[in-house]
Amino acid sequence: MSEYKVSSTTGTGDIRCPFFVAHGSREIVCEGMIDGCRNSLKFANAELKEFHQNNYCECNYKRCELYLSIQHWKWDE
Repeated sequence: MSEYKVSSTTGTGDIRCPFFVAHGSREIVCEGMIDGCRNSLKFANAELKEFHQNNYCECNYKRCELYLSIQHWKWDE
């Protein structure tokens, strides 16, 4: 069982990344590269998670390494 609690509704109004699925206080969950899977970014603290969410999920998702990896495997160019 994960020590991270994940909510898919609270605080997601500004999320722009199409691969975002859910988040918790120290975790961001995104679609996986394989159908039926999920990728989870687990941060050491809430501040690092908020930084990533604010700077990538909400604003610059096309510069996120995880977004670029998922895009590469899921979408044809």
